[in-house]
Amino acid sequence: MKKELVGTAVVLSLLLPCVAGAAAQGVLPDRYKKWLDEEVVYIITPHERDVFRQLQTDKERDIFIEAFWKHRDPDPQTPRNELKDEHYRRLDYANKFYGRSTPLPGWKTDRGRMYIILGAPRNIEQYTNVNGVYPAEIWFYLGDPSVGLPTGFNLIFFKRSGIGDYVLYSPTEDGPRSLIAESMNMYENDQAAYNALRQLEPNLAPQTLSLIPGENALPGMESLASTKLMATIYSSPQKKVEVGYADAILKYKDFVEVEYTANYISSDACVQVIRDPLGGFEVHYSIEPAKITVEPFEGSFQTNFELAGRVSDDAGRTIYQFTKEFPVKLSAAELEGVRAKSLSIQDLFPLIPGTYTFDILLKNTLSKEFTGVAKKVVVPGPAGAPEMSPLLLAYGAERKAVPEAERVPFMSRGEQLLCQTRKTFGTKDTLITFFQLYGLTPELREAGRLRIEYLKEDQPFSSRTLRLSAEGAGTDVVESQPLEEFPPGYYQARVTLIDAGGGETAVRKENFEVSPAPAVPRPLVMAKVQTAFRPEDELFATGLQYLNAGGLDEARDRLEQAYHAAPQRTDFALAYGQVLFNGKDFAGAKAVLQPFGAAPEQASAEVLSLLGRTCHALGEFREALTYYSGYLGRFGMNIDILNYLGTCQFQLGNREEAVKAWEKSLELAPDQDRIRKLLDSLKK
Repeated sequence: MKKELVGTAVVLSLLLPCVAGAAAQGVLPDRYKKWLDEEVVYIITPHERDVFRQLQTDKERDIFIEAFWKHRDPDPQTPRNELKDEHYRRLDYANKFYGRSTPLPGWKTDRGRMYIILGAPRNIEQYTNVNGVYPAEIWFYLGDPSVGLPTGFNLIFFKRSGIGDYVLYSPTEDGPRSLIAESMNMYENDQAAYNALRQLEPNLAPQTLSLIPGENALPGMESLASTKLMATIYSSPQKKVEVGYADAILKYKDFVEVEYTANYISSDACVQVIRDPLGGFEVHYSIEPAKITVEPFEGSFQTNFELAGRVSDDAGRTIYQFTKEFPVKLSAAELEGVRAKSLSIQDLFPLIPGTYTFDILLKNTLSKEFTGVAKKVVVPGPAGAPEMSPLLLAYGAERKAVPEAERVPFMSRGEQLLCQTRKTFGTKDTLITFFQLYGLTPELREAGRLRIEYLKEDQPFSSRTLRLSAEGAGTDVVESQPLEEFPPGYYQARVTLIDAGGGETAVRKENFEVSPAPAVPRPLVMAKVQTAFRPEDELFATGLQYLNAGGLDEARDRLEQAYHAAPQRTDFALAYGQVLFNGKDFAGAKAVLQPFGAAPEQASAEVLSLLGRTCHALGEFREALTYYSGYLGRFGMNIDILNYLGTCQFQLGNREEAVKAWEKSLELAPDQDRIRKLLDSLKK
């Protein structure tokens, strides 16, 4: 079942248009400062730190900390967070055993830092009683190549000048002579110092030239591998986590319930604007969450997604928004397929010309997980210069006999294009390139050409040229390219529109990858097919968009057509009544809305509110009171309705009733200076 919520008057924002990068960064309470600057100082990323400092309340910070550890949990299926437990064990160990010979706490010492980042070494060699050599330790580790560490490496700590705490040794900055107890000036060069150390301690000397066993390093020569090793160690904890969750917490913290906030999952989306057969434009989109969580139910598995979308213009105004539900029911086999591949949720909606930001917020209402994606969307305006739509790369197409009233996502020429957010194809795939041409002149239709090229790592690989007249100029263009002759690698598809004189009129390009594998796992597609989409539905949706964008004349025209096509629909009447009200045609708005408010005890809140304000504007205060009172009696207190009610009572001479309404309004919202001054004046 589909549920859509679209406002008809002032459309409230579901989503923030952007991350609040300029949020005030006040002084952190002590416990959060300790967490940030001591407990996780070595493993938090700079971006996470920046986001954390932008949070405004302790509740937001607690949610962030919970999410911080959740996104580092190596096994979310277990009740314990093994990484968190191990991190705090290392922190406690460092504070207990390191820093004894320095005023610094253990976590601030060099050995403490390395222990916290890397854990316990596989082996420790101690050189603490070697005559002529300052105390030193060599820690040996097995490295993690996935974060760029070598398979094995050493860390050397020594007491500089033989005093204080152990500090980290650098083959480049310190060198062998820093370990020898005699004066630094007694050796002519680094080779002489190394020879002296080798005489004093043969096992220690070779390891001071490089921290990487087996590297061919010479005394006095810089060990690039050792320098790189240290940088890699410091950044290794930050490479193990995707920090997108931090942006999501900051962006959506005011728009998702608390139980969702720490449960962010990554996702990606694909958006394509496609001109429909009637000449309007629709936004086709898919979102692919990185994972889905389901619950067993009567031999199958189910969950429920709630999808909220918001389209905003460059000024931040909400042009269109919606909420839809996607219930999911899977067999055991389908569930295994989704886990091995992915899930693609697809839908579409009409949109008026303009440049927008499209925010998508997807919530799993059973697991309380959420994800969000923002995409730029450009809808072409009235036909002007010839242009080309962005390229849509698909891995397949399915022919479908679709009734005229249906709308199917990514549909063209009777085929549903199968696309995936990740543009990766197998060697046995056929690459399908889809695009549309707009504003073609008759001359260009007849003599124009399309050059379709494929570049491999910026070098020409394959190319062909097509005549527009042969392609049915002005219609959708769908080109197929088998990939069996394409070696694995990174490619770019490039399409150029060429005029009769050979000039390049428009160019579009899109990157893709050919995998060495013959086939690539493809997502399970859940498409929201709109089965009863009539012309008046599109008029209604786009009329609302023009209303929100400030295009009153275009909004009135479209909403009037939608209303006359289905005058029995409350949402159509409300939208048309609103645009008439905004244009100060109060009598017209009342005529449209009155049939829906004939029984105030059954009318919707929106109808009662708009009818009350319409009668109010006409000076019909007693009738307006009927609708305002009906609203308050059925839907509870509302500040605006109370203020309108007080004004009507005042206009009718019922000052005591006016005072009651305004006093109640001030109880709900004390910060209303105009109402307070008016009330004080009445009482005097």
